Amino acid sequence: FGYPFADQANGGTIRGMITAIDMIAETAGLDTTLITGHGTMVKKVELLPYRAMLVDILAKTKNLVDQGKSLDEVLAANLTAPYDATTKGDTPESKRRFITEVYDEVKGK
Repeated sequence: FGYPFADQANGGTIRGMITAIDMIAETAGLDTTLITGHGTMVKKVELLPYRAMLVDILAKTKNLVDQGKSLDEVLAANLTAPYDATTKGDTPESKRRFITEVYDEVKGK
Protein backbone atom coordinates (compact mmCIF):
# COMPACT_ATOMS: atom_id res chain seq x y z
CA PHE A 1 0.00 0.00 0.00
CA GLY A 2 1.80 3.09 -1.21
CA TYR A 3 5.48 3.06 -2.04
CA PRO A 4 7.85 0.80 -0.10
CA PHE A 5 9.17 1.63 3.33
CA ALA A 6 12.53 0.00 4.03
CA ASP A 7 12.70 1.25 7.67
CA GLN A 8 16.34 2.27 7.44
CA ALA A 9 16.33 3.41 11.06
CA ASN A 10 16.05 -0.26 12.02
CA GLY A 11 18.50 -1.66 9.45
CA GLY A 12 16.17 -2.10 6.47
CA THR A 13 17.38 -1.44 2.92
CA ILE A 14 15.94 -1.36 -0.56
CA ARG A 15 18.60 -3.86 -1.62
CA GLY A 16 17.50 -6.07 1.27
CA MET A 17 13.93 -5.90 -0.02
CA ILE A 18 15.15 -7.01 -3.45
CA THR A 19 17.08 -9.90 -1.87
CA ALA A 20 13.98 -10.94 0.10
CA ILE A 21 11.85 -10.90 -3.04
CA ASP A 22 14.46 -13.03 -4.80
CA MET A 23 14.29 -15.55 -1.95
CA ILE A 24 10.50 -15.61 -2.13
CA ALA A 25 10.61 -16.03 -5.91
CA GLU A 26 12.89 -19.04 -5.53
CA THR A 27 10.67 -20.81 -3.02
CA ALA A 28 7.12 -19.77 -3.91
CA GLY A 29 5.17 -21.70 -6.49
CA LEU A 30 3.19 -19.92 -9.18
CA ASP A 31 -0.05 -20.50 -7.28
CA THR A 32 1.34 -19.65 -3.84
CA THR A 33 -0.58 -16.88 -2.13
CA LEU A 34 1.80 -14.44 -0.46
CA ILE A 35 0.53 -12.58 2.59
CA THR A 36 2.19 -9.18 2.70
CA GLY A 37 2.94 -7.24 5.86
CA HIS A 38 0.77 -4.41 4.54
CA GLY A 39 -1.56 -4.34 1.59
CA THR A 40 -3.28 -7.16 -0.22
CA MET A 41 -2.43 -10.81 -0.69
CA VAL A 42 -0.61 -11.45 -3.97
CA LYS A 43 0.63 -14.27 -6.16
CA LYS A 44 4.29 -14.67 -7.14
CA VAL A 45 3.61 -13.28 -10.62
CA GLU A 46 2.32 -10.05 -9.03
CA LEU A 47 5.42 -9.68 -6.86
CA LEU A 48 7.89 -9.69 -9.74
CA PRO A 49 6.82 -6.30 -11.20
CA TYR A 50 7.26 -4.87 -7.69
CA ARG A 51 10.84 -6.15 -7.70
CA ALA A 52 11.40 -4.67 -11.14
CA MET A 53 10.17 -1.29 -9.88
CA LEU A 54 12.60 -1.40 -6.94
CA VAL A 55 15.52 -2.27 -9.23
CA ASP A 56 14.52 0.43 -11.73
CA ILE A 57 14.16 3.20 -9.14
CA LEU A 58 17.40 2.18 -7.43
CA ALA A 59 19.30 2.27 -10.75
CA LYS A 60 17.81 5.60 -11.84
CA THR A 61 18.53 7.16 -8.45
CA LYS A 62 22.12 5.90 -8.54
CA ASN A 63 22.55 7.37 -12.01
CA LEU A 64 21.33 10.77 -10.81
CA VAL A 65 23.50 10.64 -7.67
CA ASP A 66 26.51 9.72 -9.82
CA GLN A 67 25.76 12.90 -11.81
CA GLY A 68 25.97 14.88 -8.56
CA LYS A 69 22.24 15.52 -8.19
CA SER A 70 20.89 16.60 -4.81
CA LEU A 71 17.96 14.96 -3.06
CA ASP A 72 15.69 17.79 -4.19
CA GLU A 73 16.79 17.26 -7.80
CA VAL A 74 16.19 13.52 -7.56
CA LEU A 75 12.74 14.14 -6.07
CA ALA A 76 11.98 16.60 -8.87
CA ALA A 77 12.88 13.94 -11.47
CA ASN A 78 9.59 12.19 -10.56
CA LEU A 79 11.09 8.71 -10.87
CA THR A 80 7.90 7.05 -9.65
CA ALA A 81 5.77 8.45 -12.50
CA PRO A 82 5.70 5.16 -14.49
CA TYR A 83 4.39 3.36 -11.39
CA ASP A 84 1.97 5.89 -9.93
CA ALA A 85 -1.12 4.59 -11.73
CA THR A 86 -0.62 1.05 -10.45
CA THR A 87 0.62 1.80 -6.94
CA LYS A 88 -2.42 1.64 -4.70
CA GLY A 89 -2.48 4.19 -1.91
CA ASP A 90 0.45 6.24 -3.13
CA THR A 91 0.62 9.75 -1.77
CA PRO A 92 3.12 12.57 -2.18
CA GLU A 93 4.45 11.65 1.28
CA SER A 94 4.80 7.99 0.29
CA LYS A 95 6.74 8.91 -2.85
CA ARG A 96 8.98 11.37 -1.01
CA ARG A 97 9.74 8.89 1.78
CA PHE A 98 10.55 6.11 -0.72
CA ILE A 99 12.77 8.20 -2.98
CA THR A 100 14.51 9.70 0.07
CA GLU A 101 15.25 6.21 1.37
CA VAL A 102 16.61 5.12 -2.01
CA TYR A 103 18.70 8.30 -2.24
CA ASP A 104 20.08 7.82 1.28
CA GLU A 105 20.93 4.20 0.54
CA VAL A 106 22.73 5.08 -2.69
CA LYS A 107 24.62 7.85 -0.87
CA GLY A 108 25.60 5.38 1.87
CA LYS A 109 23.85 7.25 4.65
